[in-house]
Amino acid sequence: MYYVGVAAYAPYLQLYYGSVGITVAGVGALSAFSSLIALVSAPIWGAISDRNPESRFLIPLASMIAAFGGLSVGTVGGSPLIVPSVACFSMGLAGTGPMMDVLVLHMTSADRSRYASVRVFGSLGFIVATPLIGFAIHQVYRDLFEVFIPFVLLAGFSSLVLPGRSRSVRSTGMMRAPGAVLRHRPITLFLVTALVGWIAIACKNPFLSIYLQSLGASSDQVGYVWSCQALLEVPVMVFFPQLARRFGAERLIVAGMAILVVRQTANAVFLSPTILIGFSLLQGVGYGLLLVGGISFVSQQAPKGTAATAQGILNATTFSLASIIGAGVGGQVAGILSLFAISAGLGALSVVLLSLVVLPGSAERIKAAAEAGGEQDSAEPAAIPAIVADVAAD
Repeated sequence: MYYVGVAAYAPYLQLYYGSVGITVAGVGALSAFSSLIALVSAPIWGAISDRNPESRFLIPLASMIAAFGGLSVGTVGGSPLIVPSVACFSMGLAGTGPMMDVLVLHMTSADRSRYASVRVFGSLGFIVATPLIGFAIHQVYRDLFEVFIPFVLLAGFSSLVLPGRSRSVRSTGMMRAPGAVLRHRPITLFLVTALVGWIAIACKNPFLSIYLQSLGASSDQVGYVWSCQALLEVPVMVFFPQLARRFGAERLIVAGMAILVVRQTANAVFLSPTILIGFSLLQGVGYGLLLVGGISFVSQQAPKGTAATAQGILNATTFSLASIIGAGVGGQVAGILSLFAISAGLGALSVVLLSLVVLPGSAERIKAAAEAGGEQDSAEPAAIPAIVADVAAD
């Protein structure tokens, strides 16, 4: 339900901005401003959640704020009131998604790679909904909010039926949790290097729909491109746990970024919407590996009592800060340089940096995980829950 809501705004929000008279530079500025709000909001939501891990109402609260912001954005049009409306919209979304991720990671216990088996349903919802929404809204992009608002509310309140984070360690304080995460060297190095890759993605995302429209693509073709981007996320996420055990999450992160470079290069080379629909399939493979691998890596490295804060900081860095830099700068150079060529170059740099940071020692971790798996497989069935509980406690 949440990703049906995402499907309503992610491909079409920039087109809505354009339909109410906002320039390309203005679209970039609004995207950067939205990301700035999320950059501040996501760690705060995470710190509040870690301080109150048993609370069941934080996700519904965040979804209500996002829905109210969406209603306001769709009502005020191109007036100056769109600025506080976008702030409210972004603030709510910055809490809803990451807190859902943490809840799922908590439910998976020791094997964090199983997160992908749940996240795949988000990709399925996005794939099915995106072209349907494209057909429904046609050129009246304001209608996207009629889909977004009910689905984000349904997603938020549906979280109440899931088990809470009752076994989580309470953080020592809201102000200390972010510092504890950022002082942890493996996470800090990963965030810095991953930021380069996510800037490469953010260079193009806010302008992809506008670019396709300039090539003569219809609204349903725009929807197909975004839907196809998510199509191969499904098998990637279904098989991610097996791939991670075989190759290691670290290698999958690097491979994901390399695949995205190929797709970004295609955007700069080909000018046919039909061809770009085909190349958009690569996005799902690369994005799925990069996203789930990063979430799993940070989850495994997070200090005790900082699970939600760590995911909030990851979300703030890879989505918000990357978008501030990528979309903000991209909106200014869109008419001068090829954003997609810049995106491909930054992506290639990220492949090198990520390789230097996450690959050393990955072979040893794969071997250790395989040995641990073998020991667990040979254990008596009655002992397995105790083993899982012990690992989770550690």
